[in-house]
Formats: sequence, C-alpha cells, structure tokens
Amino acid sequence: MIKRLLSRAVPEHEWPIWSVPAFVLAGFLLSTALFYLIYFGPGIRDIQGVAYAPTAQQDRIKFEIGGTLFSVPAYYTRDGRTRRGGALPHASLHALLPDIEPWRTELSEVFLDTSKTSRLLTVTIRSVQRDIAEDRLFEALYQPYIDGAGQVTNDGLQAFSFRTNSPYGRKQIFKGLPKGSSSDRAQAPLYICDTVDHNNPICESRFDLGNSAQVSYTFKRAHLSGWETVDRNLKELIRNFRAAARRQN
Repeated sequence: MIKRLLSRAVPEHEWPIWSVPAFVLAGFLLSTALFYLIYFGPGIRDIQGVAYAPTAQQDRIKFEIGGTLFSVPAYYTRDGRTRRGGALPHASLHALLPDIEPWRTELSEVFLDTSKTSRLLTVTIRSVQRDIAEDRLFEALYQPYIDGAGQVTNDGLQAFSFRTNSPYGRKQIFKGLPKGSSSDRAQAPLYICDTVDHNNPICESRFDLGNSAQVSYTFKRAHLSGWETVDRNLKELIRNFRAAARRQN
C-alpha cells in the first residue's frame, strides 16, 4: 500500500523508498538539536570559560600571572577559565565585604545582589606593562583633571572632584590618608567612584604586585566608609595566595 503510494512520487530506480522518511526524520532531529543548543545549550562565554560559574569547592587552583604565582581556593574564583590554572592573562575572583567571605551555596543570592548596598567585591588580577609608578598615579594621571582642592572626610579620605568636561566628569577620586610609616602613606589607596547622583554608584581601586602584575577591585560606593578594612583584608588575602603558591613549590 505504502509502496504503491510512494511510487507515484519517487521513480523506481531511486529506491529504497525508506530513505525518504529517514531523511525527513534526520532533518527533524537535527533541527531539534540545533534549537536546543541555541536556546538552552552553552553559549560562547560558557565554552570559553569566562561565564559566571561560582563553586563551593575548596581545592586550590595554582596559576601564574605576569610571572607571579598564586594558589587560590576555588571558592574565590568567578569562572571556569580561572580554575583551569596555569599561565593566565588574568584571573577573576569574588568575595563578600567586609570580611572577604568566599562563595558558598547558601550565599548564592547575596553574591547575585546588584543593589546599591550589595556586599559583592569583584577582584581581577592581570599582567600589566606599566609606564607610571604606583605612587605617581595621582599626580601624573588624575591631578590634571581635578577641579579645586580636596576635602578631608570623616572616614580618613581626601575627596577630589573632577572637572565636568574631563574624562572622569561623573566621578570623584578619594585618596586614602592612612596613619603609620611614610611607606604606608606612600602606598595609600586611590578610589575612583561614581558620583552619588549615579543610579548605582561603584568604586574601583588597584594596587601593584611587583613590576608585572596588578590587582584591581570594585565594590559599591555605599561601603566606601570601610575602605581601610577592605584594603587591609584584600591585600592580606592576596599575600596569603602568593605565600601558599611558594609553599607548594
């Protein structure tokens, strides 16, 4: 019956006739697979390992950036590429303020919070080829764009405003005024922050690791008053990562 019906559409020499429904079925399965991959499968960022993919694993990941070795517990890493280890152009980490708390399953929603009071601290370690010494950044890079004198705040910061027509027009710069030795004062952090009229202001800072690696980090401006704790805890954590890598050698 089926053979008689199909023979009207398909010449006898093009048989076996079962190849027709087989091709139709294969086309259907292929289109279904493509649909699933496009809408539900891994994207390019997932394949590259740079998509957000936190983990609660505690095993240490050893990597090298700009000639500097680190040994980092996996629960501080934000993506799969960082967890591949080895020589990396940069590493992406995260934690919660103020105690630099690592990712845990029960804290997943806190890490995803993007509100003005979010406790999220994002950290990037990258290799750099710098032209300006760290203690010269303020005078060489930012001071030419500053408008007026700085105001000392109650949080131990000196706040400066940028000229509105400068590249930093909607930002402010805060210079830490730590107590201690001349070396401590020379290494005082700088924070570039969105102005308070921004809808969700953040602050960014960075510090050097030797001559070829640098740590940059961002957090919500709402936590700027705790800058000394953030700066101290993060630098201590990075020192621990480097010390752990040396012990593993």
